Amino acid sequence: MNPEVRARRLETIATALNVAGVERHIFLCAEQSTPRCAPYETTARVWRHLKRRLKELDLASPPPHWQGVDVAEEPPATTVGDGCVLRTKADCLRICESGPIAVVYPDGTWYHSVDEAAIDRIIDEHLVAGTPVADLVFARGELGR
Repeated sequence: MNPEVRARRLETIATALNVAGVERHIFLCAEQSTPRCAPYETTARVWRHLKRRLKELDLASPPPHWQGVDVAEEPPATTVGDGCVLRTKADCLRICESGPIAVVYPDGTWYHSVDEAAIDRIIDEHLVAGTPVADLVFARGELGR
């Protein structure tokens, strides 16, 4: 693909996801290739719940429908997202104990035992209101200190 076209496509995807406006990014250890912290089915269920709740609350911007289709053409027009939360499914966050494990950045708040009820609290209390869920936190490590 032409490097200029590739750059414009990437810029369009980042704009659709509102990368510049993201306030928090949650990583969840889910659907691991070698589950250790929690059963695969449990982590998959929590991941689906997280995705659904972020969409219901309009916290996450959807990517363009053509994302990932590698064609050598200009990106189609897309809307600018307004979501303030990004989510990433991680194969392993290297804790491998009391999972599922989640971490929220930029503040680096690590959560254990994340089931559907816990993820609801993390969304409502931390991602929306800005207050970590103290009884689920087991570590903190802000980046760039």
